[in-house]
Amino acid sequence: MNYKGLTALKALLIVLVTSVTITGISFLDDKIWNVIIAVIGVIAYGIVGLLYSIHLIDGKQEGKTAYAALFIILIIIGFLIYQGILKVEQWIFSWPLAVKITVPTVMGLLIIGTITLLVIGHKKKPVEEKQEEGL
Repeated sequence: MNYKGLTALKALLIVLVTSVTITGISFLDDKIWNVIIAVIGVIAYGIVGLLYSIHLIDGKQEGKTAYAALFIILIIIGFLIYQGILKVEQWIFSWPLAVKITVPTVMGLLIIGTITLLVIGHKKKPVEEKQEEGL
């Protein structure tokens, strides 16, 4: 990919970043986007490093192109996940009030119950092992 190709990827990145408003407050959105881009940059850097190590790419220009393409792909995946979360949120807001209260309560109780059972089961396990060792 030449310089014009990288410019097209930069333009696509700018369109993606500016099209998503996370909080509605530009100062917070800038900070959140800085964190998101840093995390995605580290992930893309790691993947490109892996591609170098297994010799799927070779050379500085191929590395830049792969990094830019992976960065854009990860941004698009993140954008799609964000859109999915918004749709789920809208779906949940359309529920009746009784369901909005009941469902999180039941799920919370199930989570607490599962954690309690795991903790109790984990604590009983060493006691049973000590009894077997004594025999």
